[in-house]
Amino acid sequence: MADVLRKIKEAEQSAEKTLASAQTESGKITADARREATSLVTAASEESFTQTQAAIDAARAKAGKEASAVQEEGAATIQAIESSASERKDKAVKALLGAVKSQ
Repeated sequence: MADVLRKIKEAEQSAEKTLASAQTESGKITADARREATSLVTAASEESFTQTQAAIDAARAKAGKEASAVQEEGAATIQAIESSASERKDKAVKALLGAVKSQ
């Protein structure tokens, strides 16, 4: 009977050691998983930032090109208006002088 009790006691001690070992291993696995998750989140955030920055840079470049095109078009329009105004000014002066002379 003493032998049976001793074996039961040894089995209990072995089970306690196994349980403690499993709990330690579980803690390590959980810590590793948390580190990996943190690493993945950090990498995803960095990638997202990089892609967002690239999209912003592309949009700025496109907007800059469009602004340059609009500026060139505006400058051409201004030049055409100035040229037309200059021609009309000469005609207006002649017409005014003609009106003044005829009175």
